[in-house]
Amino acid sequence: MARKSFYTKKLGQAVARSAQTVNAGRYHVISALTITDRWAVVPEGSVYALKVFSTQTEAVEYASKTASKKTGEVVIHGKDGQVKNKISFTQQ
Repeated sequence: MARKSFYTKKLGQAVARSAQTVNAGRYHVISALTITDRWAVVPEGSVYALKVFSTQTEAVEYASKTASKKTGEVVIHGKDGQVKNKISFTQQ
């Protein structure tokens, strides 16, 4: 009896995406949609926020402070989810 394969092109693409390396020093500042007018700092590769703030400025300051401890990057998103700015940090 022939063994049925469950491998599909779509599954292969999903596996390839999940195997990509995650930049551990990259933090995203995003609008916390579940909480009105809040901004969250989320490490890349995570679904959980490190911290939530009242303003985007506070969130960017916290993310910058965290990313500057190692070679990192802060990706700032607007309320629409589009990337608005990036701030990179290097070790000196």
